[in-house]
Amino acid sequence: MPTGSLHITAILAALFLFAGGFRAEADNSGMPGGQDQQTQTDIRKIQQARLEKAKEGIVLEAVSQLQLGNIEKARQILESAARRWPLDDAVRYYLAICQAAEGKNADAEKNLLLAEASDTANIWYKDFLAGFYANSGNEAEASRRYLELLKKHPSEYSNAYTLTLLADNYLSQYKDSLALENYEKALMHTPGYTPALLGKTEVYRMRGNMPAYFAGMTEAMRDSTLNPSAKAQYVDRILHNIDARFYRVWYAQLDSLVNACTQAHPSDSSILKLAGGWYYGTGRKEEGKELFDRLLKAYPEDLDAHYIRLQMLFEDGRLADVVDECNNIIRIGGDNNPKVLPAWSTLGDCYHSIGSAKKAYKAYDKALKIDPEYLPVLNNYAYYLSLEKKKLKKAEQMSRITIEKAPDNATYLDTYGWILYLLKQYEKAKPHFKHAMLYGGKDQPVILEHYAEVLEALGDTETAKYYRNLAESKKK
Repeated sequence: MPTGSLHITAILAALFLFAGGFRAEADNSGMPGGQDQQTQTDIRKIQQARLEKAKEGIVLEAVSQLQLGNIEKARQILESAARRWPLDDAVRYYLAICQAAEGKNADAEKNLLLAEASDTANIWYKDFLAGFYANSGNEAEASRRYLELLKKHPSEYSNAYTLTLLADNYLSQYKDSLALENYEKALMHTPGYTPALLGKTEVYRMRGNMPAYFAGMTEAMRDSTLNPSAKAQYVDRILHNIDARFYRVWYAQLDSLVNACTQAHPSDSSILKLAGGWYYGTGRKEEGKELFDRLLKAYPEDLDAHYIRLQMLFEDGRLADVVDECNNIIRIGGDNNPKVLPAWSTLGDCYHSIGSAKKAYKAYDKALKIDPEYLPVLNNYAYYLSLEKKKLKKAEQMSRITIEKAPDNATYLDTYGWILYLLKQYEKAKPHFKHAMLYGGKDQPVILEHYAEVLEALGDTETAKYYRNLAESKKK
């Protein structure tokens, strides 16, 4: 019937267009089934518009889910869209946001790079990529991208962060004047911006302007928003790389640096360790002990705090307390924890010094069960067996591992050479003692005496006499 025929024709035409199934089969001959070129173009435009609208709706739905916090749902929508429109930059961009939020950094990076490649002029893609690399810990790539944005869009990216990046880049190239200029710009933009302040002080250090360096660095250390652990590591590196002259000249400034850290973070464990070590090591033992006591009270399960206490007890010669503290460390850390190896080692040494060899060897066996190549235990175990002239073959095997792993350690060389001497292998023993002489052995009376014994056994009495006299002079 006429009405039905028209209705079916309209539905078929609509489905054909929506499905994108239109194919021009006309020959422009004007026959009833043909279409002219303009009509084909118009239909393609309609199809494209409808596809774009559909895609836009899908992306908007995904963004809506993102805003509601439904990240998984948003990602699923966008993954489906990416299969349909693999080259669409918006789809890839929002998919990357979902993946980054879920911690799928490799997938997020891949999609961000695809989005950027599809629309190279889009500043937001570049900005997000720079931030993504910064958050992922890829500082080099983040810096490169931010510097590129700063160069192309100076008005939008001239802030304390990017200016400091630019200054850091100049500083890495030893262009200290340009670095200082940009650190100053960063501080003008955001007064007190700590990364810029730290960079500026580093320029002063490179130029040898130490008063300005310490002034700026002390100011930065007073900033309680900075990571205390990072501060402690930085200051600790300074303190461990100074010589006696530097210490004498800049002692007061070093003291101020440590005190600034303590004032900013009075209860942080890394700062308490730093300050306690500084005071204890500079002759103010009571102040150091007070800080270490505070550390142990605040962090009773902190193994480092217990090891610090162990060191102080050992220095005071309180061996009974040392044994108790070793047992505390082992209890807190667990019998088989590699972190308690020094405690097992020290426990064995203490037991041997108070005449309990059986307990000492038991502690050493415990340590070697955790790490069969733990050198301090292998050396001491082997040496104590050599003193007792027992199990010398076992002692030789343990000691041999120490000189293979640490061939320039004079103490290990002495132990191994002495065991060879006890095994009457004098010729084999001699080179190890000669090697030990090159690495501090001449300053240790016991090593000198052992070498003299070896030389005596080889018939070289004159040289043996020289080393015996040298040992006596070192003792005095």
